[in-house]
Amino acid sequence: MNKLFTSPGYQALMALQRRIHAFTIEAAAELDSDIDQPDAPLWTSTYQYLAVAPLHGGLHVEYFGDIWEEPFQWALACLAEQDVADTLVSLAFTGPDEGANGTREWEFTPLLDSAVQFPRLRFLSIRPTAPEDHNISMIVRAGTIMEEGGEIARFAAKTPYLSHLTVPNAPDAAFFQVPLDHLSVLRIGGGMDTQGFIGNLADARNLPALGLLDFTECTELQFRWAESRAADAVTAFSSYQKLFSSAAFDRVHSMQLRNSRLSLEELQTLGALRPKLQFMVIQAAQGGYVSHFSKDVFPWRHLVQPDPGLR
Repeated sequence: MNKLFTSPGYQALMALQRRIHAFTIEAAAELDSDIDQPDAPLWTSTYQYLAVAPLHGGLHVEYFGDIWEEPFQWALACLAEQDVADTLVSLAFTGPDEGANGTREWEFTPLLDSAVQFPRLRFLSIRPTAPEDHNISMIVRAGTIMEEGGEIARFAAKTPYLSHLTVPNAPDAAFFQVPLDHLSVLRIGGGMDTQGFIGNLADARNLPALGLLDFTECTELQFRWAESRAADAVTAFSSYQKLFSSAAFDRVHSMQLRNSRLSLEELQTLGALRPKLQFMVIQAAQGGYVSHFSKDVFPWRHLVQPDPGLR
């Protein structure tokens, strides 16, 4: 452990931490914010940080900040150094609910284009969209318009011992070509496109250790009326049936299904296919403003429900 704290990787992370802190100090000064005052608010525009903590003989690193300013680019450049990557066992990305045109786009492309590998990384999390968020978080390939473009697969390919993965949107089919022998927990946040995730998982052979699947249905379910949605925008019941009947699901002991449109009969049919599965349904879709209900611009009726305890 002592060698960890004197390693070049740890020193590089400490230097990055100080650099980001200096950036926030300068940003606060530009806003005439006196950070020495105990009642000064921690405005999100100046509240960015890199947290580093020892964990199981390696390091946990969490980046909290904006996605378009210099600190994020500095963080990607630092993580692309092999000395840094060699120290990491856990890596997380999060930040304030800020974006553009309703999206918060994480572009890891500079890091993924590098030759760096994460030989000890076991936990990787990029925060999914929360129900109260104004912006949909997503991983996108740089140079595209809101396209994931295989970036999650490229990130996973750099982590041979990854056991826990949380991402804000579904990966494309390339993800299922990456050997992920140790991945036991997989959480997929609700994005604008599931990219056929459930059907692709049913055919997968690269996740032999998968034990817990947490899957969130496409946000199109709450953002567009059914008649205006693309036919395959929301996962069909037949795709869930295929997954529950597949060998890829044999070792899965728990599934958390979020924001689905499946009926009671369909959910019970799936449960009967896997009677030993801990199968939980979670309905916590993104919120909407009451002032917009009367305009009928988005499906809002799921936000106004009767007492569920009434028979």
